[in-house]
Amino acid sequence: MSRLILFSGRNFTINRVFNARGNARLKDGMTKFRAASRVLPHIVLTDLDRCPCPPELINNWKANQLPPQLLFRIAVREVEAWLMADRAGIAEFLHIDISKVPHAPETEEDPKRALINLARKSRKKRLSQEIVPEVGSSAKIGVLYNTHFVNFVNSFWDIEQACLCAPSLTRTLSRISTFLPE
Repeated sequence: MSRLILFSGRNFTINRVFNARGNARLKDGMTKFRAASRVLPHIVLTDLDRCPCPPELINNWKANQLPPQLLFRIAVREVEAWLMADRAGIAEFLHIDISKVPHAPETEEDPKRALINLARKSRKKRLSQEIVPEVGSSAKIGVLYNTHFVNFVNSFWDIEQACLCAPSLTRTLSRISTFLPE
């Protein structure tokens, strides 16, 4: 979200980033975010995950009528789809052929798994080992998954290119650009 805000050109100051480590905790915090946004604007980003569509998730989270200072956005399926949407960038970062990267990553059933499967094909064995969970492990991601993809987002991710393949990313950037007009 920090990269998106910066890319949008908006002059927002980010006071705190809350990583809920899953959308269940984020959902539980919506009442607090709603109340806190009356004092300080908030942007909440969640994944669609297994929910069939954004309107259903909005209803489930009771996020229909939010204060104007609270922007609620949904990455279709998962934010990993937005990373794969920069097809050339993710291919170069993972050292794989671009033809292996999906053209419509938001249609992937499980973008996180799709991204990990791309990392499995990396020509850089060490990178693959750090992103992919160990065989037999109950972990869903490798030990340095977050480190590598935070690095990708901050240093390599081409948001403009990603928007070409991720409509929900385009809509999110559009809403950020009109959130709380100056």
